[in-house]
Amino acid sequence: MAETLNTITTVESPARARDWSAYRERALSEGQKYLEKIDSVLDSIASRSDQSERDGRVSDATVQDMISTGLFRSFTPLRYGGLEMDPASFFEGVMKIGEADSSAAWIAGQLNVHAFEIALMSEKMQDEFWATGPDTRASSSYAPIGKVQEVDGGLQINGTWTFSSGVDHASWVILGGGDKAMVVPIEDVTIDHSSWDVQGLKGTGSKSVTVVDKFVPEHRVHRFIDTYKGENKGWEVNDVPLYWMSFLGVFNSTPTNTVIGTALGGIKTFLEQSATRLTRQGTGAPIAANPFLHLKVADGLTRIGAARDRHVANWRALFDLACEGKEASPVERMRVRYEASHCIHTSYDAFTEIWPIAGAAASASSNPLQQTFRDLMAARNHGSAGRELAAGQYIKAMFDIPPAPFSDFGTLAYYR
Repeated sequence: MAETLNTITTVESPARARDWSAYRERALSEGQKYLEKIDSVLDSIASRSDQSERDGRVSDATVQDMISTGLFRSFTPLRYGGLEMDPASFFEGVMKIGEADSSAAWIAGQLNVHAFEIALMSEKMQDEFWATGPDTRASSSYAPIGKVQEVDGGLQINGTWTFSSGVDHASWVILGGGDKAMVVPIEDVTIDHSSWDVQGLKGTGSKSVTVVDKFVPEHRVHRFIDTYKGENKGWEVNDVPLYWMSFLGVFNSTPTNTVIGTALGGIKTFLEQSATRLTRQGTGAPIAANPFLHLKVADGLTRIGAARDRHVANWRALFDLACEGKEASPVERMRVRYEASHCIHTSYDAFTEIWPIAGAAASASSNPLQQTFRDLMAARNHGSAGRELAAGQYIKAMFDIPPAPFSDFGTLAYYR
C-alpha cells in the first residue's frame, strides 16, 4: 500500500494546456490594487496594536480595515466574488500589516489561508462556506488531539483542539484528524476564552475550542489522500492555476510574512527611539552616533530585506510556473519550504542582535520594542519555523533519499 501511495504522477488535464497569461495578468493586477488598499489602512491598524495586546484579540475595527482591502477574499474563487490573486501579493500585504500590528498580520494570514483549502473541497462545501459572502473566514487547529469516529455519512467528533488563531473572527473552524480535517461551523464549537494566557502574539486570540458529540457530514471533510493523489474535488469547479499550487506550501509559508513585517517594524521603532536617545554611561553622546549601532542596524535591515525579497520572489516564480500549467518538483517545494523557515530565523536573529543596544527602557511593558521582542519569540516557536525538519526534507530530496511515506497532514507537505 505504501509503495502505491508514494508514487506520484504529475496531474494532467486539458485545463493545464491552456494559455493562462490573461489569468496571470489579472491576478497580478488584483494583487497590486490590494497592496495599495493595504497602505491606506496601516495607520488605522497601528493605532489599535496596544488594544489587541490588552484584549488578547485583534479589534473588530482592525478586522473591518482588513476586510476593506479585499484581504480575506484574496484566495476566494472568482465564482464566489473572490479575487484569486497571486500568493506573493497577499504575502506582501501581510508583511506590511506586520509592521503595524503583528497580531493583526498573524490572523490575517491564518484566517485567510483556509479559503485556499476550502477551494480544494467539494462544491457543496464551497457553496455553504461562501454563502455569506467572499470574506468568510475560518480559523483552524490541525493537531489531531480530538476523538474522531467514522460513522455513516461522515464523522462524529469530540474533544478540545488548541491554538485556533483568530477564532473570535471566524465563522468556521477547521479541526485536524491526522489524515483528514473537519470543517465545523462556529456554532458547533465552544471557545474557551480563558485558555489564551501568553506573553507573545497575545492579540491573536489563539484560543482552545471544544466540540461535544457533533456530526460532520462527508462533504465537510477534507481527506488529505485526495490532495496527495491530485484528486481534489474542488478542481471540478476551480481548475485554475492558483489552486494547482501547493496548499501546504502556502500554509507553511504564511507565518513567515508576519515575522518579516514584525522585525522590520521593530527596527523602525528602534531607529525612531534612537534618534533622540543619549547614552547614560560615559560621555552622554547621542546613541545615533554609535558606530556599533550603525553596523547592527545596517546588517539587520539588509538581512531581513534580503529574506523578504527571496520569499516574495519564490512565490512569484511558483505562481508563474502554475500559470504555465506546470507543477513544482519536490526539490523546489522543499527549497521554498526551507527558505520560508530560514526567513523566520533570519528576521528573529537580526532583531535580537539589536536588542542589547536598545537600552534599559526597552524592557518597560509600555515600550513597543518589548512587544516586538515577545511577538517574535512566540512566532519563532511555531511549527513553520522548524528549520531543521525543513532542511532535512530539502536536502533529502536533492539526494533522492526516500521521504517519509504519506500518512497525514505533516507528511503531505513533501508531496503536495
